[in-house]
Amino acid sequence: MIYESPRFLYSGDQYLTIEIGDEMTLNANFRVIGLDKAINEAAIRGVIETLPGWRSMLLSYDQLVIGTEELISELKNIAGRIPEVTEVASRLIELPVHYGGKWGKDLGFVAQENNVSAEDVITIHTETVHWVGMVGFTPGSPQLMQLNPRQLLIVPKYVSPRLYTPKGTIGLGGSLTAIYPVPSPGGYQMIGLTPVPIYDRFQSFDIFEESPALLRIGDRVKFTRVGDEEFDQIRQQVWECSYKFSIKSETFSL
Repeated sequence: MIYESPRFLYSGDQYLTIEIGDEMTLNANFRVIGLDKAINEAAIRGVIETLPGWRSMLLSYDQLVIGTEELISELKNIAGRIPEVTEVASRLIELPVHYGGKWGKDLGFVAQENNVSAEDVITIHTETVHWVGMVGFTPGSPQLMQLNPRQLLIVPKYVSPRLYTPKGTIGLGGSLTAIYPVPSPGGYQMIGLTPVPIYDRFQSFDIFEESPALLRIGDRVKFTRVGDEEFDQIRQQVWECSYKFSIKSETFSL
């Protein structure tokens, strides 16, 4: 459900959570994008940063500059004037993935849970486009929604999260895909590995010049399958900082 008006929740003395609704849908995500744009354009004094998510956003502010009640009042005025957002700028980014093997050891389990073969899982996962609904948890880590797949892949997460997940792991949890930008614990089912970075704290590539995180809310991702030889070639290009990312600037409409 999308609320008639946003809900404002205290999240410490420097943060405010703004909830649009309780559903993780494109409609809710578009409203968050619209609200995020309006808040940043309003340039409210004391507001430091906005962190948009699927159905809510976290707002960082300086309470020595603006009080919480005054801030909420300003935000309510902005929220009441936001036009309906039905189209957004959206980059289409292609990411190579090596599916299965030691980096995708849960591919068979995903196939079993969806009553298809492992090859079918790969086909379904690569033929659909994935929507970036939020970025977070670990630096630059996206949560991706499958857009119009011929079959929605759904799988439970690990009962007990593993302690180590390799950098670049492609995981599936529920119906969402995640990419692990750094080695970390994790509970998503591992189906493959991408050899290209989605987070670069050294900003070695031109694409990371504005931000060490590649993906942002509103992007779309198309996964492309690669074999062993191509995987190694791409990884070598990444080490040499000569890899060219495939990115198209487009618009996406509800």
